[in-house]
Order: sequence, then C-alpha cells, then structure tokens
Amino acid sequence: MKHWRICGSLFLLAVMVLHLAWAGERPTRIWILPFDNPKAAASLEYLEEVLPALLTVAMSHSEEHAVVDRRHVNQVLAEQSLTLKGLVAQDARHRVGKLLGATVMITGSFVERGQDLVITARASDVETAVVVATAQAQGSAGQLGRLLGEVYRQLARGLGGQLPDLRSDPIDEAPLSNLHFMRGLGYYFSARHNQALAEFLQAAREEPLTDIARLWLANAYLAQEQYGHAYLELRRLTVGGSGNVRKAEIEAKIRTCERHLSNEEVEFVRELAARRPRAVK
Repeated sequence: MKHWRICGSLFLLAVMVLHLAWAGERPTRIWILPFDNPKAAASLEYLEEVLPALLTVAMSHSEEHAVVDRRHVNQVLAEQSLTLKGLVAQDARHRVGKLLGATVMITGSFVERGQDLVITARASDVETAVVVATAQAQGSAGQLGRLLGEVYRQLARGLGGQLPDLRSDPIDEAPLSNLHFMRGLGYYFSARHNQALAEFLQAAREEPLTDIARLWLANAYLAQEQYGHAYLELRRLTVGGSGNVRKAEIEAKIRTCERHLSNEEVEFVRELAARRPRAVK
C-alpha cells in the first residue's frame, strides 16, 4: 500500500511539473478590446476601433505572439449572447477572455485635453484579473503613430517581454497614407467594406504602408467573401512582401481562400501575383 502511495504521489508530482512547464511555454495570446470614448466625442469615434487595430499592426512582426481574431471574438460572444458594447464589467471581460484562450487583455480609452489627445491603456492577466501594466501618452492627434508607439512601449516594459519588440511606431510617418489607412480601419470595423477597400488602396500606394495595407485589403475582401481578390493580395505579399507582416497570419488566410477557389483559379492568381509589381499603382 505504501509503495502505491509513493508511486501515486510521484505521478501527481510529474503531472504538476509537466503542467507548469507547458504553461510557461505557452505563447502570449493577446485580446485587444475596442478603446473607450468616455466623452462620446463624435469626431474621434473612429479611434474606438482604429487604436486596437494599430496595436495589432504593431504586434504583426512577431510569430511568437498571437492576437485574438475578431471573428473568433464575435463567435464566442454570440455563443454567450453577449456583445462587445455589453462587456462593461471587468469580470465579464475576463470570463470571455478565458473562453477565447487569451493570456493578456488590453483595454484603453482616449479623450481630448485642450488641443491634445490623451491615450491611456492597461494590460491585465486574464487568469488572475490583475492589472500588470499601464500606459499613457499625450500629444497631437496628427502624431497618432508616435502616441500609440509610446503607449505600446510602456505596456511592453510592464509586461516584461510578453509583447514583441516594436521596430518602429505602429504607422510610419507618411501622413497621407496614414490618413487613408486609419480611415480604412474605421470603415472596416463599421462593416463598410467597399469604403475600406478604397482607403486601403490609397494607403498602399506609399511604400511604408504597402504591406500592411495589402493585408487589410485582403481582410476587407474576405469579409465580403471575395476570395479571388483576397488571394491575389495575399499572394503578392508572399511573392514580394518585405516581411513586415506575420507569415503565419498570411498563410492561414491563404488556406481559407484556397478552400473556396478551384484549382484553375488558384493557378491563375498565382501566375498573376508573380508577374505583377508589388507596389500598388
């Protein structure tokens, strides 16, 4: 009997060690919620979705960090009979975060202060609901990339390596392209996909944003189930992209497109992507 107790204890200990080792190796999975607009400033409403989207862009350089896909969020919320707007209570947010498999949840807000825009954010551990990092940046709304880059770096320091290194600000200093890109994100998240396509096409004309604008072009096409167009943009990224967009994300979307296209369509798009220049004309 004693022998069996010892064996049982050793077995449980081994299981615990393996569980801890596995938990420690799990990649960071981040859920970024829409930012709050507490003063309900209509002129800044687009930032509710644009700011989280730009944070997602900032994380797109790393294969080791995953951001929860919006479609997955919508699916889980529908199963729970909830909406993003209804997730006001922190405990409800963390409960949904666990269902999403997230390890870190990022929330934030923005307000006008005089001529400046103030962005605040905080990251919390989904399992414990403990706030582990906070950030704030203030400055001109015309320097949104710099402000959000500052917020991101503060969060990254607080999280101690749980966010990928930021090579540059979330959007480069190409003002006209940035404006088109941000408008496109606003249209995309309000389900006005045709307007989003027009803005992303404009943003892709300038080299700093070509790759990331192509990815969002593909996203807008996918949202309308235009798999051929989406596939073309994604293939162009694989053929001539600069590597600034996460390969795993591109490959997953490519597989989605290929499931909806015939072999002939796939071959045609591949040939088209191979002979067309990468830059949007």
